Amino acid sequence: MNLDFFAVASNLISLFALIAVGFIAVKSGVLHPDATHHFSPLLMKIALPCTIFVSLVTREYNAGFAADGITITLAGIVVFLAMMYIGRGLAYVTGVPDGTKGVWAFISAYSNSGFMGFPIALALFGAEGLALSVMLNISFNATIYTLGVMELIRDNPNHGSEGIDIKSIIFSNINIATVLSLIFYFGRISVPPAVLSPLNYISGITTPLSMMIIGMTLAHSKMSSIFTDVHAWTSTAMRLVVFPVALIGLFRVLPLSENPLVSAVLVLIAAMPGASVTAVLCEMYGGNIDFAARAMFIQNVLCMVTIPLVCSMI
Repeated sequence: MNLDFFAVASNLISLFALIAVGFIAVKSGVLHPDATHHFSPLLMKIALPCTIFVSLVTREYNAGFAADGITITLAGIVVFLAMMYIGRGLAYVTGVPDGTKGVWAFISAYSNSGFMGFPIALALFGAEGLALSVMLNISFNATIYTLGVMELIRDNPNHGSEGIDIKSIIFSNINIATVLSLIFYFGRISVPPAVLSPLNYISGITTPLSMMIIGMTLAHSKMSSIFTDVHAWTSTAMRLVVFPVALIGLFRVLPLSENPLVSAVLVLIAAMPGASVTAVLCEMYGGNIDFAARAMFIQNVLCMVTIPLVCSMI
């Protein structure tokens, strides 16, 4: 594999620019400091579900790809949950304070699989790598918006009295879109252009909107606290170094498939910085959004160094 450093750097710089737009918009007064309360539901309930649905229904069905896709999807469920629950245990070992343990485990486990992982997978592995990334995103969505959300809710001091609405988590717009996309793909059901076109337009705002929400959130934080938060650094080490390198070692001993791209794509996605929806989910479910924003910022800065290094080890 020839690593295209320029392609990686270009994608990362573009995402940073979008974060900067959200940050400046709040700091300059263009947007109200509470703008994330309005933009977050737009992202989570409309834009992101459209993106998930479109990512599969626009692909032509292929039996060989379907087999590899099922393999990486099942492996992804195991890997994502293993990282999260290992992260939960390590949060106690490393002394992460109460009210932050859930988001520490969450951000250590879940990477920016779609918004950053998709374009980098395409640049490094071509169309097949991108397609496998889309299939891996199914396991990502199936776990992050169910058990992942429940992990974040642990940080909410009121979750015990309010209770967890399992039904609303399971039957979220995102999970419904995931199931529908699978039905349409494996059922080889075509979507009329009149329907697909507006869905494509809506999905186009997902990446810029999610990145700008991170910037809006960072605008509330003191810049000095971003670099002095020890636990933000430890979660960064887990997300960018420990888990990806551990997966490289595991897959060398236990390869997932005869197709080396299956393992390579899973490692690549694991090497991405924390999921861009982390801050949004904290906003919605009462997680520690300030910690999430600090950790996200550090991870997005350092990944420009760690991603090429991890990729060179694949």
